[in-house]
Amino acid sequence: MAVRKVAVTLPEELFEIVERARAIEHRTRSEVVQEALRTHFGEAVYVPSDEERRLLVAALDEVADAPEKIRDWEQVRAELRADR
Repeated sequence: MAVRKVAVTLPEELFEIVERARAIEHRTRSEVVQEALRTHFGEAVYVPSDEERRLLVAALDEVADAPEKIRDWEQVRAELRADR
């Protein structure tokens, strides 16, 4: 798939939303924006439930209040495996 690099100007509040989402989801800005565009234009993407959204917002708030609590993906995977 060909890739093109573009520059986009965002209002501060949208930039903060992108930054919070990428921090908690361990994704790049490009991945977050790509998913938003796919959702907007109707490409099939995963749509979280209300409960998942609530948990994500709570996690984003927690990260904003205590960034030292951020875990990398390998830590999360290990915890999920341990819960099985």
